[in-house]
Amino acid sequence: MQEIIYEWKGWERIDSRLSWQFSYSRNFFHHIIERWGIQVNGKVVKKSYKLKNWDNIQIDELERYLSPIILDEAEEIDIPIVREEEDYLILNKPKWVLSHPNSIRDAKKPSVVAFLYQHYKDLPSYGNFIRAGLVHRLDKDTDWLMIVAKTEKWLQHFKTLFQEKSESSSLEEKESTPLQKYYRAICEITTKWAEFLQEIKKVWLPYYIQEIVVAKVPNCTPKMWITKILDFEEAWSWLVKMQLQILTWRTHQIRYHLSSRWLPIQWDYLYGKENENIPMQLTAWKLEYLDLNWKTQSVMI
Repeated sequence: MQEIIYEWKGWERIDSRLSWQFSYSRNFFHHIIERWGIQVNGKVVKKSYKLKNWDNIQIDELERYLSPIILDEAEEIDIPIVREEEDYLILNKPKWVLSHPNSIRDAKKPSVVAFLYQHYKDLPSYGNFIRAGLVHRLDKDTDWLMIVAKTEKWLQHFKTLFQEKSESSSLEEKESTPLQKYYRAICEITTKWAEFLQEIKKVWLPYYIQEIVVAKVPNCTPKMWITKILDFEEAWSWLVKMQLQILTWRTHQIRYHLSSRWLPIQWDYLYGKENENIPMQLTAWKLEYLDLNWKTQSVMI
């Protein structure tokens, strides 16, 4: 615990004062204040609190919020391991579990990274403990297969495979790169579904959705998105089951592509109809990748 006596410098907000004094962002201190890690005169305050002369500011150890130790506070969950090798593992992420905390504000929530920290120490990272071991991510409501690197060598290997996929320019190159991801989705049939069905039937399967898109996320730039429809089956009069492969990896790619073709994924809170008690019906069911021995591996559930 560290204490600071505030000497009069005007009615200054506590987040601004701490950001100036410790050279961390105001947003960083917002998270700590919300977690009761900072108090004034022994009381919890809001981030907008304006300091008064001789206020006694008590600060929790800042290093605790800058290291993976904070993940000890996360709820313990069990995540099944589908395959474990010496240098990497593939796990079965449940729905409603974050791939990683978006910030320390989410550190207590169940996440893949928290599970890994609690069971596998010192995993390699792209530079932030919040992403330790992760090669890629899945949306909170998307379940099943994720790759996790256990060594720096394999983290770089998988990173290279992802870059190769991202940097390939032609459709043929993207389909031939040694890393492929496959999904299943249950979609709601809308009144315009028949129009898209007729469009698919003109070329039959596989059918490619390829277009420049701006996603519904902050600061998003237009990029090429390519989704490959492998198969579909009308399960009921109001639902259709889709088998898909993504050839570009964009945020919300499958969700956007299907909803824009009048097939929103069932219970998609952003592009369809939300149900607080039922997660979005999207599953990452198969992975194909090249290992360091130049052998193609395939994992599916």
